[in-house]
Amino acid sequence: MKTQNDGKQMKCVWTFPPPNKTEKTFGKHPTQKPLPLLERCILSASNIGDLIFDPFMGSGTTGVAALKHGRRFCGCELEEDFFELAKKRLEK
Repeated sequence: MKTQNDGKQMKCVWTFPPPNKTEKTFGKHPTQKPLPLLERCILSASNIGDLIFDPFMGSGTTGVAALKHGRRFCGCELEEDFFELAKKRLEK
């Protein structure tokens, strides 16, 4: 994880601002995560070409981060409205 923090050991508490308006362009999910948070997790724990699975996909932020950084993505979402929202975000 040092590669994600300019060569320094990463602290155990991460602080990110909430998702901005451009991230919420496609609608509102009550617990949408900030894109930089998911990017840090994905970059720290996977390699290009790896498969990222999100069993509770919500609005698809994990998928956006995964695809942005060359990972494959598979996600599931029970709520049809949120599934459609995620689908729109991932198709963009």
